[in-house]
Amino acid sequence: MALHLPRPRTTKPAQQAVGLDGLKVSVANAATSGVEKSKQVKTGGLAGLTSKVTVTQLRKELGNEGLRQAAIDAGRTPPSDRTLRRWAQQGRIPHADVLERAQRRAAIERLGGIDAVAVKIGRSRSAVSRYRSGETNELRADASKKLKNVRAEDIMARAGVLRPDGTPKTAVIRVKGGVMVRNGADEGYDYRVRTLDFANSDTPFSPDESRELAAALANDDHARVVALLERHATLDYPENKGFDRYSDQFGFHFDHIESVHIDWI
Repeated sequence: MALHLPRPRTTKPAQQAVGLDGLKVSVANAATSGVEKSKQVKTGGLAGLTSKVTVTQLRKELGNEGLRQAAIDAGRTPPSDRTLRRWAQQGRIPHADVLERAQRRAAIERLGGIDAVAVKIGRSRSAVSRYRSGETNELRADASKKLKNVRAEDIMARAGVLRPDGTPKTAVIRVKGGVMVRNGADEGYDYRVRTLDFANSDTPFSPDESRELAAALANDDHARVVALLERHATLDYPENKGFDRYSDQFGFHFDHIESVHIDWI
């Protein structure tokens, strides 16, 4: 594959992520934002794989009283019915603190309520209640990780990514974006927009890789999603074979991502 001379870049990869092998890598902001935008396309196989839901859905799940309580938890005046209707019509809650508490409240309700979540993460009912209200911004490290995993599993199940027995479906992925390919110490780059069909890779995404990808999407960890895609493209995609390791100095990297499409089979 011919390599083109490198073009000067005005921006460098800015976000840090941990890949499947535990390696810390940098990924481009334009790549992570491309993943986030792709999640908004209903036909792309990513719909529903997010920890955030729309204001309309929040109002449906929590009701007006639940949204009012989220505002009270944030120290704000309880909104009127008219205000709540406006929020739903506009598709936004203008106060970030109220939105965060509403999202927490709805997520805990989806998991069965305060008592059920307390059992699942091994914390007291009062600890979960304080977290829901925002009185405690974060749970302890072990409980926070457990809650993150429980939420991801619930989101994955609701999105149809898991089979009835809980095993993950396999991700068949197509990604379109600008790429740069580096091989060892060579200064040559391949800069162009390409569509990578991961179904044609020498080794398709494994169930474990598929689960990690779905969990990263469910947790809105878009940097990790990009890291997982880059690792697979580096090690297993036919055109890119031959890179001796995956890091910021070697391998395949997305300069930006235009679209991501996933079929779960």
